[in-house]
Amino acid sequence: MDNVLNRFGVTPTNIRVDRGEVVPDLRDYDGVLFAGGEYRPEEFYDPLFDNEQARILEAVEAGVPILGICLGHQLLVHWLGGEVKRGQWEAGWLPIVVHEEGQDDPLLAGLGDQFYAFLWHGDEITRLPEEAVLLASSELTRVQAYRLGDRPVWGVQFNPQYDPVMAEEVIRGSTWLVESGQDIEELVAIGYRMYNDLAGTIVGNFLEVVRTR
Repeated sequence: MDNVLNRFGVTPTNIRVDRGEVVPDLRDYDGVLFAGGEYRPEEFYDPLFDNEQARILEAVEAGVPILGICLGHQLLVHWLGGEVKRGQWEAGWLPIVVHEEGQDDPLLAGLGDQFYAFLWHGDEITRLPEEAVLLASSELTRVQAYRLGDRPVWGVQFNPQYDPVMAEEVIRGSTWLVESGQDIEELVAIGYRMYNDLAGTIVGNFLEVVRTR
């Protein structure tokens, strides 16, 4: 994600909770990108997340713009009273359908009614928090993007930070994709064929929200 932020002149402060780093008071920051990891829903209650949960929820209440990505998208929902369960695996470049609510949303502005994104997850949101608005879906996963009511808080299940080069490295390095009979060459080719700087659009839109606030 740093390479995308650098395009916009933003220097991030990176916090690695999985390495024992403590999350500072996020209310002191202009915005929060809450990224992913390898944790599954049954691990969301691990004390590892206690400090992070407290800081994220403080930031939500304070109106700090937040974008949760993949695991961050799921943890936000879990902490806000929704539900995340194990689901079907989605891997590779897949079409995301933008709903009517999403087409008027500032995070998804400029993406039209459908776009391709890189997906790499086996868990899914099965129930959104009460005030959340569904913005986009894929064929297998209903909640690909949501906004928390009128707050500047979003979650996306897809990985907007991946470009075709990064995705190709992940795809070719995955033994289970080969073992499951996936066409690796086609999975790679779709990215190069369909990618339209999703990273620049999503991150640029989010930073515009940050700037205007």
